[in-house]
Order: sequence, then C-alpha cells, then structure tokens
Amino acid sequence: MTRAFRSEWFKIRRPGVLLGGLGGMVAFALLAVILTVARADNTHSEIGITALSQPGGFASILQRGSDFLGIFALGVVAVATAQEYSHGTLRSLLVREPRRLRLLAGKTLANLVYVCASVLVASLIALVVALAIAPGKGISTSAWLNAGLGTTASTIGNMVIAAAGFGILGALLALVTRAPAPAVIAGVAWILPVETLLTRAWPNVGHWLPGQQLQAIVAGGNTISGYGWALALGLSLVAVAAIASGALFRLRDVST
Repeated sequence: MTRAFRSEWFKIRRPGVLLGGLGGMVAFALLAVILTVARADNTHSEIGITALSQPGGFASILQRGSDFLGIFALGVVAVATAQEYSHGTLRSLLVREPRRLRLLAGKTLANLVYVCASVLVASLIALVVALAIAPGKGISTSAWLNAGLGTTASTIGNMVIAAAGFGILGALLALVTRAPAPAVIAGVAWILPVETLLTRAWPNVGHWLPGQQLQAIVAGGNTISGYGWALALGLSLVAVAAIASGALFRLRDVST
C-alpha cells in the first residue's frame, strides 16, 4: 500500500495536477467569500452585516462554498481513479502490484490526502482574504479570531471530513463507470439536482441521502439532519461505498 501511495503521490505532485485541483478549490472558496461579503447589507438576514460580524460569521461564509468544494473533491478523486482505465495504465499497475486492494487503498488514500489538504489550504486562504475585505463593508472581524476561532476551526474540520467522504464516493463512481467524464457527471447530477429534488419532494428522504448528510456535517447539523445523525450515517454510507469500491475493483476484470 505504501508503494501505491507513493506512486500516486508522485503523479499528484506534478504542477498541472497539484495546482489544478488546489487552484480550483481556492477559487471556489474565494468566490464564496467575495460574493457573500459583496452582498452583505444592513438587514437582519444570514448575510447581513450584523450576522457576519458575529463569532461564527466567517464559518457561515465558508459554509456557503462547501457544496462546491465537496463536489470538486469528488471530481478530483473520480478523475484520478478513472484515468487509470481510460489511459490503459491499470493493467501495468496490476503487474507491479497484483494485490488489488492494496493498490486501490494506496491510490485512494493519496488522493484523499490531497483533496483534504487542498480544502484546508483553500479555507485558510479564504480566511485571510475575508479578513482583508470584510472591514470595507463594515463587517467587524475581531470576533472571528477570538470567540469564533473554535467555530471556524470546527467548520474547517467538518469540511475536511466531508471532502474525504465526497472523495470516496467519487472513487466508487469512477470504478463503476471506468471513465472520468461519466463519473464526474454522475456525481454532480446526483449531489445537486437529484438529491435536492428528492429532498424537496419528500423531506424525510433527505434524512438518508449521502450528499445531504455530508452537507449537514459541514453545517454542524441543519434542518434535514442533526450533526450526530449526519456524522454517523454519513460515515456509515461512505464506509459502504468504500467496501463496494474494494469489492468491485477486486472482482471485476480489467479489459483495458
């Protein structure tokens, strides 16, 4: 597994891959900060100046971009996994490492470390930018780094957990479709329109959907699921996805 991790990490370290994924996550995080701060006004809404000046102000800003960061994490892992099929390199990898589960575990772990680290870096950069531009809109940021520091750290930690969950779902989709584009499209379609429509039509269904649970983890609990339920069920569903991925990868013939 260590050799598989190192070989995958060698690919990730290439400038195009490293900066591409990280740059995308930073862009989404900064977009959430800039748009939220730009829309802040004197109303009593969630993005009002008064609300954003509270200790949890930055955490609420960060949560607004969390959905896209999660989907991006899904896409990064899905593409990295499916490319081994589309590029025809999987057979060569299996010659060097015939123990399939170790190969899959090492490659997936490397990609999860990458996306989780990218979420962490993107969040910290977003914090620096928010501290710089928020006062220009009259938003006080002093509470963010004092009473709100724990809330900010907790939100970032939850985002890292959710990113890992989305990444494992992306790996499963890649193993099912064996191609990058279908895996990413299927993931985006399920997380955004399908789960959203199902939840709106039957609110109780959202209590069991994986994407909704991962989003609830980031929010620290929401109207769909409490934090404890979301964490337990979300991680359970992700574990099922990981087991399914391993079984599929081990039993399925490599035809490319």
